[in-house]
Amino acid sequence: MNPFINLALVVLVTMTGMLAMLAAIRKIPPGYRGVLFRLGRLVKELPPGTAWVMPLIDSVMLVDLSEQTIPLPSDLTLTMSDHQYKVEGSFTCKIVQPIPAVMAAMQARKDLAVVVGERLLDEINRLGAGAAMDRPEQAQHWALESLNQHMSPAWQVKFTKVDFELTLL
Repeated sequence: MNPFINLALVVLVTMTGMLAMLAAIRKIPPGYRGVLFRLGRLVKELPPGTAWVMPLIDSVMLVDLSEQTIPLPSDLTLTMSDHQYKVEGSFTCKIVQPIPAVMAAMQARKDLAVVVGERLLDEINRLGAGAAMDRPEQAQHWALESLNQHMSPAWQVKFTKVDFELTLL
């Protein structure tokens, strides 16, 4: 065989090997966790740093562990004693368990906002609209406690802040 062809083959194999090695490296930034899927099946959680994966077989989903603020649905209304109130606001939460959170996140972030909104309406209904309007800080604190007590285990998030405002329609 021609020495030039041998050299070309060696260079080609070496370049292919180097590209495969580069494709196998994943960088997990600080403040995130990686969730490793192999052929679509959950394998394990990856800590921050460098991780080796199998190219074309593994995929890594990054999970942000920092606090995130999510707006409540815009069509949230509450009817109490012949009065209708519009509820506007947002909530802040952070993920506490990356793997279950990834599975729940596949349901969609919007679903979480809808469920939180419904839970918030139940809590305002329990407190009374007058009390929520007269003492908004206390109402928000009680709503936050209720969200953490009833929803945190299911969604694997910790709610850190709830802001809402009632407007008479």
